Amino acid sequence: MNWSFRLGSVLGIPIRVHFTFLILLAVLSFSEASRSGARAGLGSLLFMVLLFSCVLLHELGHCVVARRFGVTITSITLYPFGGIAVLNEIPREPSREIQIAIAGPIVNFLIAAGLYLGIDILRPAPPLQLSSLDGADLLASLFAANLSLGLFNLIPAYPLDGGRILRGILATRMPYLNATHWAARVGKGIGLLFVLGGILGWDLFQSWWLPVLGVFLYIMANSEEQATLLHGAMEGLSVKDLMITDYLSASPAETLSGVLSRSFHSFQEDFPVLRDGNFLGVLTRGRLIEALREEARDQFVQGVAQPVRGWVTPTDPLREALKRMNAERVSLLPVMEDGRMVGIVTLTGILRGASVLAGRPPVR
Repeated sequence: MNWSFRLGSVLGIPIRVHFTFLILLAVLSFSEASRSGARAGLGSLLFMVLLFSCVLLHELGHCVVARRFGVTITSITLYPFGGIAVLNEIPREPSREIQIAIAGPIVNFLIAAGLYLGIDILRPAPPLQLSSLDGADLLASLFAANLSLGLFNLIPAYPLDGGRILRGILATRMPYLNATHWAARVGKGIGLLFVLGGILGWDLFQSWWLPVLGVFLYIMANSEEQATLLHGAMEGLSVKDLMITDYLSASPAETLSGVLSRSFHSFQEDFPVLRDGNFLGVLTRGRLIEALREEARDQFVQGVAQPVRGWVTPTDPLREALKRMNAERVSLLPVMEDGRMVGIVTLTGILRGASVLAGRPPVR
């Protein structure tokens, strides 16, 4: 199930909002309204909307710099804990990664500077209280929030921006995978520090969200490290190394129940849809199960197959296949050679093969 919806696009980049973000807005505004009245609730709602607009600008800062280096941005999604820009690939040149990472905090600092000037114009002696983010003074609160966001993201806790900057610096002195490993260890260490500080009640960690953020940082740092190891394992591999030549296919005129009965005899997750040997799309196990839950066992494959425009050749780098899958949001691509289909490559197969290869000692 897709838990986010598209809000629009900025600079051609789709902007999505996770439904939990709407829940956060409702809870915070209702809580403030219950405590201080409807006007305070509306003020809190306005502050949160403006704050996450600044978060969106932060992510757009990353995207604008990434585009300069030819990186494709799939989307930006707003979550309760912030925003995430999905880039099809992080450049492995240290200087480029540092520039992309630092662009977000710089945007927050520029916004904070603009807000400070605005406050100075409206009120010559603004009583800015950086510890107060209750929305009582909207401009002052947004100033403090952007300053805090910029500084917090510079903490060298991978995968925060500061952690990516740290990895870029380390990558100038050691191999990229080793730099990722050390940056991830620092990130996990800081995450554990946040959790430990919350458990022991240290004064600096009294806020309930810091231990929660610590758990999130640890999980994300570990996940990013594993993903980088998998990508490293794919270096030098081409599509032919992991493409599947013995596979089950589905006909567009076949019923879903027929495909389901045949799938029981295979570990295959996704099925290419073929007509007279021509590739039409893919039937994923997820869409198959979803259709069956709706009691559409007699529905034809053609009605639920996902169209796929891209394809790869056996000599294409395996990383290129992943890029195209990510761009089209599909989990299977046909492998074409001399105008005919010679196999398929699947996301599951790539991850399984890369996981095995990642467990090997590096080839010298």
